[in-house]
Amino acid sequence: MMMADGDYSKQRQRAERILDAAAELVLRWGYKRVTIDEVARRANIGKGTVYLHWKTREALFLAVLARDSVRMVARFTEAIREDPAEILLHRVMKRRLLLLKEFPLLQAMFTRDTEVLGNLVNESSARSLQSQKFLATRAYCALLRSHGLLRTDQDPEAQMYALNAAVLGFYVIDPLLPPEARRSVDERAEMTATLVRRAFEPPEPPDPEVLRALAPEVIGWFERMRADYMHFAQGNSTSTRESPEE
Repeated sequence: MMMADGDYSKQRQRAERILDAAAELVLRWGYKRVTIDEVARRANIGKGTVYLHWKTREALFLAVLARDSVRMVARFTEAIREDPAEILLHRVMKRRLLLLKEFPLLQAMFTRDTEVLGNLVNESSARSLQSQKFLATRAYCALLRSHGLLRTDQDPEAQMYALNAAVLGFYVIDPLLPPEARRSVDERAEMTATLVRRAFEPPEPPDPEVLRALAPEVIGWFERMRADYMHFAQGNSTSTRESPEE
């Protein structure tokens, strides 16, 4: 039996409430300490209802990460629609670092922070989510290279390795430095943009016509990423199964 629109809307609202509760608790206590019972209490529902949406504890917290990824990708597409130059690699890398201020759980995943995410960072589904990000970045860089927006005097795989190594440093270096040597997120974002622009992009300014022509394709690429993350985030929430009383 197909679910009525009103029932589906109620189910989605409940799923969002569960995700909100899970995100709040994992940021407060860390993944190791948060149980499904605590998430259910925080969301004001029964424990069994949580499992109607996500079959396992790991799936629930991966959905939290995927939902943040959906929201982050949406911010990229909004920026590109406003200014096609936002497709440039140095701008994307700058924006990603700045956005992580709003999405601390994604930052924990990027840096493999086990204090926050515990062994979730090593779960096969989490690795799959991270692999999707890596493959998407590789496809995006190949698209830029094919339109003269990345340097082509370096092997593509070597370029990708160098890019990931360089950018990751801006996420993980501060805890290794004395307090007086650390930099704010805004400062690190500017440094990231400068490094990427000088090391990986051609010295000539990009052709505005190329940027405008390519922007819809990049937006489509981001939208496909968003759809993939939605698959992780939704869990069993599209099921037609009847829900128990809350």
